[in-house]
Amino acid sequence: MGEAKGVGGFTLVEVMVSLLIFMIASMGLVPLLITNLQVNHGNSLHAQAQRLVGEAMAELQVVDYASLTVVANEPLLVAEVEIQQEVEQNRPQPDQSRITVTALWQQQGRSHRYQLQTIRSAP
Repeated sequence: MGEAKGVGGFTLVEVMVSLLIFMIASMGLVPLLITNLQVNHGNSLHAQAQRLVGEAMAELQVVDYASLTVVANEPLLVAEVEIQQEVEQNRPQPDQSRITVTALWQQQGRSHRYQLQTIRSAP
């Protein structure tokens, strides 16, 4: 019996050309991947800031009213997020305190902030 012609695999040149085409096409996806990573990191920082501000505000809601200003004067730094707490006594009225908790962070050269504010009355 004779050998059948055309029955065989790919040549090395064909495989190399197909890999080159695939590599060139894949290089177009790299900027998309980098942008996706940056957006995910930004979303992660924002979620972390929201969580930290919520926790700090919850602590200031349950701490003894007389010691509010002592607790709130110390800024906190958690990873890339700075938490600032401010208590304004007798605002907006006597025997009330305005509590403001702010998260600050930098991303891609821009400043970001997330803030919660409430009013707490003296017991």
